[in-house]
Amino acid sequence: SSLPSTLVCLVPMGKRGTKRSLESGEEVPLRPDELRPPDELPAGQAEAVGKALDRWQTLRLQVQTLRPMLEHEDRLMQDILDRGLGSEDRKTLRKLASVGARDAEEEAAQVVESVGQERHRLQEILMQNHRELLELSATTASDDKKELLASMDGVLEELKKGQDAVHVELLAAKDKEDMSSVRSYGRALNDLKALTRRLDCERRSLTRNSALATLLVTVCRRILPVRHIDPNELQNIQASHEGYLQILDFYFFSDASLYCFGEHFSGPNWFTRLKRNVAILSVEEHDGKLAYNSFAVSGEYKTPGAVMAPEVGPLQSIEAEDENGRVFDRRHDAEFKLLTGLCGKIPACDRPNWSASATLWSKKPLCRSCAGAVKQVEEKFPRLRIKIVVGSPTAEESCESAAPT
Repeated sequence: SSLPSTLVCLVPMGKRGTKRSLESGEEVPLRPDELRPPDELPAGQAEAVGKALDRWQTLRLQVQTLRPMLEHEDRLMQDILDRGLGSEDRKTLRKLASVGARDAEEEAAQVVESVGQERHRLQEILMQNHRELLELSATTASDDKKELLASMDGVLEELKKGQDAVHVELLAAKDKEDMSSVRSYGRALNDLKALTRRLDCERRSLTRNSALATLLVTVCRRILPVRHIDPNELQNIQASHEGYLQILDFYFFSDASLYCFGEHFSGPNWFTRLKRNVAILSVEEHDGKLAYNSFAVSGEYKTPGAVMAPEVGPLQSIEAEDENGRVFDRRHDAEFKLLTGLCGKIPACDRPNWSASATLWSKKPLCRSCAGAVKQVEEKFPRLRIKIVVGSPTAEESCESAAPT
């Protein structure tokens, strides 16, 4: 079957895009999507290169299953470019998007003028497609793409090993002044290089929209205004990964100087490299009434959601390691803020007989301090059942801690 046009890379192989047949001496034209090993490879490399190209042909079939998604990405990128960004030179956009580009005010004004009346439509496109744009502009590829890219890298590595082996043979032939072998190995080396370029080009077809999305999103953060929100409107947050996405949806493009998630400290919020933890606590009484529902972001600087726990409060935090091995007091952790908030919601005299069930969802595993805070809450609320859920739906670990009812 033919390769999708978006995935065919027309890189010449051999003389004028042809390949010589040793048996006939004639030039045999190569189809744009054809993968054929060089005829003049050393015996030890011919089999390995042939197998690598067979693997690549199989990968091409897998890529075709992603074609609808890739074409949708193309349309989304084009829709954004058509809002006035497509007329700008990419060099201008890259300068505007570069980190710390304080000398790019002229470029920013130029792009704002190009966008003009399309500014509101551009912001609408970002709002409507921001989850997809978040995934596209994230540092890691989606699982489907990640697996394919890893397999493609394996094939490219085999081809580069073949190049190295042929190059060694070529140098040996030159030392022996064996010009017939020099020409033979030279053709094989050139053919392998051309194959590698073609396959590398096909690989980039899977990632090009990610690079473009990252560029365009960064530019949009420079030229579009922040979105004004009322935090009180965010209610009934599920204590789950879906609830986490609900929070990101709500705070998308809000003012990072007012609602800081730790990725940006000014300008619109955009959550591509969110390092701070986010947690959600939802508590229902035995009659189904929602007793407590809130979220929190780890940290001190203008974090949205539950407020910071006081130095002297109902729960005691301790120093504990984070994922990078740093040790510090975890009083400002998201989970600790929420558990402290719950304690403040229920009077001490009501706690012994207060019957309820709670779900505490956390993007990251609980540290020793927050796990200890859960135990402190269980002691204060003996009839409260707490379920801890960690992570996304694909990597979910949950455990249930129940006290006697």
